[in-house]
Amino acid sequence: MKNMIRQFSVKQIVLTDVFLSTPMALVLILAAEPIAQWAGGPGATFYLAAGILTLLWCLDMAAMAINERWLAKHYHLMIVVDVSWGLLSLALMVWFAPSLQPLGWVLFALNVLVPLDMAWMKRVAGADAPQPALR
Repeated sequence: MKNMIRQFSVKQIVLTDVFLSTPMALVLILAAEPIAQWAGGPGATFYLAAGILTLLWCLDMAAMAINERWLAKHYHLMIVVDVSWGLLSLALMVWFAPSLQPLGWVLFALNVLVPLDMAWMKRVAGADAPQPALR
């Protein structure tokens, strides 16, 4: 799996993250009230704030993908933010578990799995491939 990921550049992985996360952020922003009713949990303000933060993060990642120096400079910060977002979402999912509906579980699971997966893929794409041992 790592060899397949290494075929892509960090820039391509970052842009994939932007293209996956932006629609979810826009849906959370535009439909926060219905989502809060169907998903249960914390309420419309929370889903609206999560959508806005996700959209801002997507804009930031798109800007970094366009500027190679920013991408190189803030590479580790992107991974830290992705992992932090995933762990925070996991903690909030546990916190709001009694009041979540099935849609809420799906939204929180996506907010845990997608950032952690993207952080792993960015790390693999940015790492040098191991060289075979000399014999």
